[in-house]
Amino acid sequence: MSHASDTSGAGAPIRYEQVAAAAENLEHRGAEPTLHRVLELLGGGSPHLVQRHLGAWRDARPAPEPTPARLPESLLEALERELARRGEAGLAEGRRLAEEARADATTLAESGEGLERRNAELESRLALVERESREAREQRDALRAERDTLRDDLEQERQLARQAQEELIQQRQQVALLREQLEEAQQARLTAERETRAVEEERVKAERAQAVAESQRDGALEQAREKAEQIGQLKREMQEERARQRQEVTEMRAEQKARLDAVERAKQEAQKQAQEAAQRATKAEIRAEALQATQNALKSRMDAMQVQQRQRGMRSPGERD
Repeated sequence: MSHASDTSGAGAPIRYEQVAAAAENLEHRGAEPTLHRVLELLGGGSPHLVQRHLGAWRDARPAPEPTPARLPESLLEALERELARRGEAGLAEGRRLAEEARADATTLAESGEGLERRNAELESRLALVERESREAREQRDALRAERDTLRDDLEQERQLARQAQEELIQQRQQVALLREQLEEAQQARLTAERETRAVEEERVKAERAQAVAESQRDGALEQAREKAEQIGQLKREMQEERARQRQEVTEMRAEQKARLDAVERAKQEAQKQAQEAAQRATKAEIRAEALQATQNALKSRMDAMQVQQRQRGMRSPGERD
């Protein structure tokens, strides 16, 4: 396509390089380089000539890669319907412009070079509308594919959440079991203490019996001597019993400590899994914010297309006259 300079009426010629620089300036500022904005930035000029240079600038640029968007399913469906509606409207506008171009082609053939330029401009506008309509359909298809991906991701997140819930229930059951075992150990310790007190009472009784025997040793020395041996044997048995009970208490305390340590480890593991679930939720929120930003960018582009189409509709009657 030729980028030669043209003139419009009595004004200075608008060159392709000026239009390209203005469009790139608008893009750097985050604005869509529409015909209205380019004319404002240039301070005027022929809309026909600027539109032709702007179309040439767009054709010379590589097609942008569609940015994958992650939107909520309800918003995807609403956006899909809106894109379809606007795509159909853009296609209808393109067909209308094509009819105008065909109707004007007969007149242009009779009106000379000026009307030929108008026909070329209308063809460029038609190509632009068709290209934007095609891009809208491609974006709609990309959004549908992204919606399906989001559904799969959501189902996977739900499965992970269910697994985490099941693991948490199992851990709670283990904690309850450990608590029951702890209570049993405490009950066993109380039983051992009661038995120890009973043995101590027996020892006291034995000592009392020994005292009675000693008071009666003048009459029954041999009996007292035998009783003393029995008491000695009982003491040895009592000492052995105490040692055994102390060993059992020590072992029960060690077992109780091990169970408490296991309960603490299970509690820490449950807290860790809860934190990981919270992190996954935070990532999902970040993806939702990115999807919202993409939605806003798409809406801005569609609004710019509507403004551009309204401007073309407002100019068409005067240009045909």
